[in-house]
Amino acid sequence: MITGYKTIVFYICGTAAMGGLLFGLDQGFIANSLETIRKVYGLDIRSAEHYSSILATGGVIGALLAGIFARYLGRKRSLVLSGFFFCSASLVSAFLPPLIILYVCRFLLGFAVGVASFVVPLYLAETAPAKIRGAMGTLFQLLITIGIFLISVTNVFVATWIANPQTALPLMFAVIVIFAGLMFAGSLFLPESPRWLALKGRRDQAMAVLQKTLNTPDDVRRELMDIEGALGNQSVHGRIVFKGYFIKILLVGIFLQMFQQLVGINVMIYYAPTIFGYAGMTGIIAMMTVPTVNMLFTFPAIRLVEKWGRKKLLYVGALFMLITMLAAGAAFSMIGDQTDPSMIGGVPKTILLVAVILYIFGFAVSWGPVAWLVCSEIFPLQGREVGMTVTTMVNWTFAGLLMDNALTFMQTHGHASIFFLFAGFCVLAGAFVAAFVPETKGVTLEQIERNLKAGKKTRYLGDQGFVN
Repeated sequence: MITGYKTIVFYICGTAAMGGLLFGLDQGFIANSLETIRKVYGLDIRSAEHYSSILATGGVIGALLAGIFARYLGRKRSLVLSGFFFCSASLVSAFLPPLIILYVCRFLLGFAVGVASFVVPLYLAETAPAKIRGAMGTLFQLLITIGIFLISVTNVFVATWIANPQTALPLMFAVIVIFAGLMFAGSLFLPESPRWLALKGRRDQAMAVLQKTLNTPDDVRRELMDIEGALGNQSVHGRIVFKGYFIKILLVGIFLQMFQQLVGINVMIYYAPTIFGYAGMTGIIAMMTVPTVNMLFTFPAIRLVEKWGRKKLLYVGALFMLITMLAAGAAFSMIGDQTDPSMIGGVPKTILLVAVILYIFGFAVSWGPVAWLVCSEIFPLQGREVGMTVTTMVNWTFAGLLMDNALTFMQTHGHASIFFLFAGFCVLAGAFVAAFVPETKGVTLEQIERNLKAGKKTRYLGDQGFVN
């Protein structure tokens, strides 16, 4: 258990991380509602892919503008804004508007998710005390998985007990409306990030927030000195994006977020029931295996991210995902072109099910929370919004590419092909971590920034002494 910190720290982090819950609700919405949506609106597979992936398009735009919002409105007001869009777009969708309006609402939900996926990790990294920053930061990913699980359960329940899709679909959207309202209301009472306040020259307000979150006056004084030291004399924050040290750490963040998607997680989150259906597996196992396992295995990450550190978890996750994607590909290779469920043997089904469970385990304790966490830690304060904007946009761009093409790719090249492709990306992801990703466990954001500006190689940014 994490003890020794003021209760308000956990309230602040928990409330802010509810943006992750909304992220998960929208991300997991498609898996068990897609058939209902297709019935109501008459969508074919390709149209369904487009509807699913437009969330990512909105996410890209939201991430692009989130940096501007976070810089000029502040972290807190940006969270309030995303909560408003979550509420309004979900509410309109619940009234089953014409298809074009439904697409616009899906885009706006993606926009809200894009803002939240940028601002929440940033806010948590800047507000949580250094020693529990990793654990608090993983709340974002944990609540994403809880959101995916909750919406999957409710959608399965609604689809099972309400036969009329015209009645079922509004109820599915209503779940998002309820939680969006909670997040919106809760975010109104959050304090602003002390680092943003310091960035704006509001020293007294920054100190007041630190006094709420830190235990002693010495802790407050030391933290404020570190923040002001990191700010230095850089009055024009835009110039930092042309600095060599910023460009190299930006590339680290870009590749981290790119690989987080290229290992295939969103394909499993969005299309698991469809993929299991290709293997002749239907019912509750097909619909609930991925969201349930994804949620349960994220809980250990809260402890492991501070005990093991970031890099070890990324290594373990890449290895687990590599093995399991190879196994899933082998299972579909055994099935071949067989489409009759009664003719598909139990062995490939068992291999596929176990492979998916272990794959989700590998992702949930590693690349799921850690990629977001590291990206929220590695950028210098003056360029943090820029770094988070670019890396979050990269994440959503690759998520959209996968969501918009995965099912078509499997139909064109064979069901096994995409899993072997993901396995190859797992290898590349592990090699990238070894060469470029720093260990940031227990290191203040200001120490990481000092190491970066001192010219350390990116993999040594968490070190206390100089290593070239």
